[in-house]
Amino acid sequence: MDDSSYQIAEIISISGNIKNAAGGIVELKIINSNGYKIWNEFVNIKTNGEFSTLSIAGGNGWENNGEYTLKAQYEDLENKIEFVFKT
Repeated sequence: MDDSSYQIAEIISISGNIKNAAGGIVELKIINSNGYKIWNEFVNIKTNGEFSTLSIAGGNGWENNGEYTLKAQYEDLENKIEFVFKT
């Protein structure tokens, strides 16, 4: 993620690298402070293992301030990053 805190309507830039992944798909999801999945996207992984996409903070599920979580899952690997959302 390009920042650790976002406000409504801000663009969230998401990128990463998966070692030893020459292609494939990574599932990205954002979980709100109540534990609900509010955003989900499947992103193609480039042949060098890199992936990237954009999301916009806001919409259904983005009503509360607090800690939100971005999860990335590729096969049996999962990583997560927490960030703060402020309305």
